[in-house]
Amino acid sequence: MSNMRILKPLSCVLAVALVATTTPPVDAQTEPYRVTCETMAFPSQGVTLTYRLTGSLPETTTVEMPQNPVNTPLTLTVQWQDQHGRVQTLLNASALSEYEQLAPDTDFSQLPFEETFRAQPNNSDRLYGAPASVHGLYVSLRPTSGQPQQTQTIHYLRPGEYVRSTVGYCQIENAERDRAVDEQLTLLKERLQAGDWAAADRETRRLLAPGSVSLSSDARLVQPELIRTIDQMWLTASNGRFGLSVQLRLWQQALAEHPNNRDAAVNAFRDRVGWKLAAPRAEVDFISSDWLNESELTYSLHAPEGHLPWAGVSDEVVQSLAAPEGHCGSCFTDAMQLRNERFYSYLPQLMGWVELSLE
Repeated sequence: MSNMRILKPLSCVLAVALVATTTPPVDAQTEPYRVTCETMAFPSQGVTLTYRLTGSLPETTTVEMPQNPVNTPLTLTVQWQDQHGRVQTLLNASALSEYEQLAPDTDFSQLPFEETFRAQPNNSDRLYGAPASVHGLYVSLRPTSGQPQQTQTIHYLRPGEYVRSTVGYCQIENAERDRAVDEQLTLLKERLQAGDWAAADRETRRLLAPGSVSLSSDARLVQPELIRTIDQMWLTASNGRFGLSVQLRLWQQALAEHPNNRDAAVNAFRDRVGWKLAAPRAEVDFISSDWLNESELTYSLHAPEGHLPWAGVSDEVVQSLAAPEGHCGSCFTDAMQLRNERFYSYLPQLMGWVELSLE
């Protein structure tokens, strides 16, 4: 079981930690802003747990925001997807409470997060709990002021046994971000209407996974509304041939064929959408595998169903990682790992997001 450890029971917890790397100066509290964070865990082969935290926090701009605002309306939804693609909701918008109120005498640092997400022994700043969870739930926001940026979960599936999620990301809903998204969607619409499939694909990946087009870009949580809009744009431009919903259907077929082997399902999906290399490359570059590179995709309506948008990493990102300025002994390995994780880790996660967004 991935990231599974057996511990002395800590009130049988399901824990979520949200981490940010900067603490921007903030102003006196005004209107609340809405935050959405999402991450995933894989307790066994073919099984996915998805955690989506939503709620409102006071919007601030110059004075430091309180560590644990009283009565902050944060909720968590937890969904379980089995090997056959069936989805069950374990928690539905379950209210969170401050962890210190639930367990005032606890050593908060004992929750088994990765170090970056871990609390201090006597400091439960932005650490929350969900009383409705079967085995307990705890939520930690980092930094202790400002806006959350990342999320991780520790889910106790039974007393003393937990699974730890991947690092997820948060988004803040506000007018400035909405305007930026609208501008990006306008550009995507123009690319699709012009039939510039390569540029539209790149723009889609910039919206869904900025790190796939630039090493300097941060990962982000994609709102369901954005996923639905992107999908509809691709469906309309391609007469239903390309789009996220098309890929989801093909992904579900691959999962049904390989319910107990996620990597085999990923490979089956790759073959369906035409992302597998048909013949060996003339030159071996020691990075590329039997997956197509960005430059090898078919950017036309003659491509296989679901061929676009692509879920890989741009060639320039891979090459810049493999051959940076200066000496780097592990750079080729880093580049190969980046490509591998994009297909075998990010792709199932993306399809999970799409499924939740299109329900």
